[in-house]
Amino acid sequence: MSEQEAKPAPIVETELRWNSATTINDAIVAWRDNGWADLSPSRTRRYESLWNVQIKDSIGRRRIASLSSYDVEKYLRSLKDDGLAEASVRQVRAVLGRACRLARKWSGGALPNPIADSELPSWSIESHVPVRAPSLDEVQRLLVGAQSLDPRISCILRLIVATGTCRGEACAIRWSDCDLMLGTIRIDESIVSNKGSATVKSPKTRASIRSVAIDEGTLDELVRLRKIQENLAQAADITLDADAFVFSFGPGGLAPPHPDSISHAFTRTRTQAGVGDDIHLHSLRHF
Repeated sequence: MSEQEAKPAPIVETELRWNSATTINDAIVAWRDNGWADLSPSRTRRYESLWNVQIKDSIGRRRIASLSSYDVEKYLRSLKDDGLAEASVRQVRAVLGRACRLARKWSGGALPNPIADSELPSWSIESHVPVRAPSLDEVQRLLVGAQSLDPRISCILRLIVATGTCRGEACAIRWSDCDLMLGTIRIDESIVSNKGSATVKSPKTRASIRSVAIDEGTLDELVRLRKIQENLAQAADITLDADAFVFSFGPGGLAPPHPDSISHAFTRTRTQAGVGDDIHLHSLRHF
């Protein structure tokens, strides 16, 4: 073998080089390509939105090595002054903090994490707008209005009111989770929105797995819905499986309802029932 044949090929560096020129945007891109796949679709969409709208063309252009905690706090305060909600400012700081922490790790400690010592601006108590719980009359009007739309919508709204489950958890309930004799439902999954679809996810923590008791009226609605779903399956010449999704819009219940479809149905119900637009689907959990 000649010396020319034995000579190794030159190494082509294609990955980001962590140095004093590395920007916040560089760190977020690296995190996106090496980490976001492990997150839920809804969370990655939120992170991408915060990055594109609040970070990319402002602090995202700054070099990490040149940022101080003062610079970060000044930027966060500017977001507050522009009217961004406290929760959104917190999420922006969380995205920055995660990206810079990873950049520090991936650079072998060469890069600092200027977010770590930064503090959020403070908001007065008056600036917090509490979620308004619906009144008994509003809930009754919503449930009556939902019955005229679709029995599945009526039943899922009543379930949320009765148990306080979130929409994703309610969408994930299967018939195998329902004990119609004891009047209990097991909550052990959630449906998260994905681009054009919905995905079944395990709960974030073991504490999220629980059994909830339901009242007699909600139980009666579930029994009626079960009969409706069985009839739909029979008409399609298929069997309603035990693991079928309770609130599925398809015969056989193989596909869970998309959480956004439940929110849209709630908005139509709210308009029909004449309930104020300050009542949201999430508000039902506070009843």
